[in-house]
Parts: sequence; C-alpha cells; structure tokens
Amino acid sequence: MLFTKKQKYKIGTLLRYKQAAENGDSVLEQVMIVAIYTIMGQIRTHEGLIVQNEVPMYKLMYLGDGGRKEAQTAKLVEDLIYHGKMEIAAAPD
Repeated sequence: MLFTKKQKYKIGTLLRYKQAAENGDSVLEQVMIVAIYTIMGQIRTHEGLIVQNEVPMYKLMYLGDGGRKEAQTAKLVEDLIYHGKMEIAAAPD
C-alpha cells in the first residue's frame, strides 16, 4: 500500500537560496516552486523482497538564471529551509 505525503510548500512559493560566490561572498538567488510531484522508487532486499517507496519532489525554477528548471527532493528543500540556507520570500494563499 502506498501513502502520499502532502508537500509542505505550495506551487508558487518564492524562495531565496543563499549560495557562496567564487569571491567568498554569499549570493541570494530567487527560486520558485513551479510543480510538485512524486516519483516511485523500488529497492530489492537481499531476501528478494521488493520494497516500493514514494519520493516527493519539487520542480524549481531559478528566476535569475534564464528560467532554468531543476528537480529536487522535498526533503532536501525542507532541510535547506530548516538550516537557513534557503528562506521563504513569499507564499501563495
């Protein structure tokens, strides 16, 4: 049986991503969540059992980089926000 975990952030959430620049300064890059989806993973155990799991994903669009899109796991995005490397700039109602 598969369970779908509800994503913590909505489509349209604007984030600021703090990245280190080459000169040592930090650069704030704006990123927007443009899609939310789930991918399926399968692992075969050494006993021959197949374990399925769902991995929640966010599709991010980098606004200052020509609209480049990149997929990240929801866990990674939530961890970056929790540790202060990414912050919420605006959230839809």
